[in-house]
Amino acid sequence: MRLTHFAYSETGWELERLLPLQPVNLLVGKNSVGKSKTIYALGETIALLLQQRETTRYDKLAACLCFEDNGEAFSYSFTCSHGQIIQESLAAGQTLYLQRDADSATLHNEAINPPANKLILHVRRDTVQYPYIEKIMQWAEHACGFSFNEMDIAGDNHTGSYIIGRQQSLYAMVEQLPRESLEHIMHKARGLGYPITRIESMTIGSNLKKVIFGEEGVSDLLIDRMLSKGMFRALYLLIYAEYLSQQPATSLLMIDDLCEGLDYDRSTKLGKFIFSFCLEHGIQLIASSNDTFLMDVTDLKYWNILQRDGGKISSINTEDNPGLFEDFRFTGLSNFDFISSDYIQRHLPHPAER
Repeated sequence: MRLTHFAYSETGWELERLLPLQPVNLLVGKNSVGKSKTIYALGETIALLLQQRETTRYDKLAACLCFEDNGEAFSYSFTCSHGQIIQESLAAGQTLYLQRDADSATLHNEAINPPANKLILHVRRDTVQYPYIEKIMQWAEHACGFSFNEMDIAGDNHTGSYIIGRQQSLYAMVEQLPRESLEHIMHKARGLGYPITRIESMTIGSNLKKVIFGEEGVSDLLIDRMLSKGMFRALYLLIYAEYLSQQPATSLLMIDDLCEGLDYDRSTKLGKFIFSFCLEHGIQLIASSNDTFLMDVTDLKYWNILQRDGGKISSINTEDNPGLFEDFRFTGLSNFDFISSDYIQRHLPHPAER
């Protein structure tokens, strides 16, 4: 099952229209246009579905998720205000399965009375009676994401870089991976220019758990703190990707600031790898970046170019503007020139005028 569109609004900030999403996606744009905010908004929405956030923390929040599953489209939306659910709906095709407002709610045409501070998805899970609800909840449970440039170099514990999902420590992931997977990671690392010859988990004393690395030409073993930030983050992502490939049914991977801080060669190679990895393993990817190197090697068809007008965020993408993207291919310019030149301004009006 794949997320095809996403809409979100909260006090002072909103995605102006449904954001179209493909199997893999790159959110691009100038600084402070809402790339990270969009990823975190989706993470916040998923956390609400999983009851990892309380509705009481929001003055007002509204979200809409549209899905495609084996050729069938369906959508789910909700609005909460001051801790209360004031709107909720679930529809597939022309059929409205769930409808709720501040005063009443129906599920499969039956009147129900859910708690005011709970989504119906929280209280009516049943794989047989309500399959769409279960599909959405299973999708949310198998989503994950983190911020590439916030990875803590002390990677032996849970880091603050996670947005949502499987918050495994580096040690726990290496401990669970079989030897052939670690060999695969080292092969990929060497392809990035990191001559890693050894990756092992180690317990020091009674409870200090570390991951050690061996590097060609370096006699001493290395722990995470000894690696450069760029090297640590690249290795962490390779290990995390391999770990995900061993897990059942990962649905969505979000990565904010993918490849931030890496040099040209490693940024392009790691970016290509993670896009190919997600396509190969059927994991939907939503990444953000304003890294020139990464943009130049990511096909424009996967781009969402974000623009901001005050608190309203809009997107330029191939679904809404196919001609704009197709014509650019004949200019001979680099992908980065798509947003750094005046090409968009010359062909599209300002967001406020659309």
